Amino acid sequence: MKTLLSVLALCSGCFWVTTKSEGETLRKDVKNLDSRLAAKEQNLDEQIKTLQKVLDDSSKLLKRNSADLGADVDQLRADVRTANGLVTAINNNINDLRVQLAKSDARIDALEQKLGELQSGKPSANSSPDDLWKLGSTAFEAARYNDAIDIFVRLTSSFPTHERADDAAYFRGQSYTNLKDWNKAIAAYQSLVQKYADSSLADDGLYFAALAAQNLKNCTEARAYLGVVTSKYAKTSNVLKQAKDLDAAIKKDLRNKAKCSS
Repeated sequence: MKTLLSVLALCSGCFWVTTKSEGETLRKDVKNLDSRLAAKEQNLDEQIKTLQKVLDDSSKLLKRNSADLGADVDQLRADVRTANGLVTAINNNINDLRVQLAKSDARIDALEQKLGELQSGKPSANSSPDDLWKLGSTAFEAARYNDAIDIFVRLTSSFPTHERADDAAYFRGQSYTNLKDWNKAIAAYQSLVQKYADSSLADDGLYFAALAAQNLKNCTEARAYLGVVTSKYAKTSNVLKQAKDLDAAIKKDLRNKAKCSS
């Protein structure tokens, strides 16, 4: 309508030749055109509003969906982290179980080995010094002196600094004494005194070496062992009295060839 009025305004200086009826008709047409344009403008405004509403609703829906999707993604990420943590924990538990199982297997093997040793009475290749001491002591108490000797020799040779090494050396000599193998008994006691001179069993070993020498009629040798007991171990020896008594007895037998050959 504005366009039509503008055209009319531009032509206001033009010369129009119209009749009265034609002017009325023209005004009616213009009015009718204005009405139609107004109706179309109203309809267009309504369509624009409808479209804007659709766009607004779509935007809101898109934002909501995006927010939901973002929340879902965050939750998924959290679930993945949790799952990874669980997998790591499970793997750690599995590794711990494997280590514990390996230790258990080792303990079982060790127990089976010890059981086998106890049943057979003989040490294995991996026997510890404590195991050797127990096996040797068991053999000695059972009067299996040859077995005890082998075990005690192994303990002193393989573990010479172990706390039971001097005990093993002493009971090796005791095993020979019980077997009445006097020469080997003396050698075992001499080894005890040489290697473990500070042992509480050193004086005992010298005393039994003297007894072994007496049984061999080597009285001078026997008195020599007893002399070491009374001189070196006088303050600590628990066989000092026995040593003195034995020395006195042997001294009396020095001239008796049936009892003393040297």
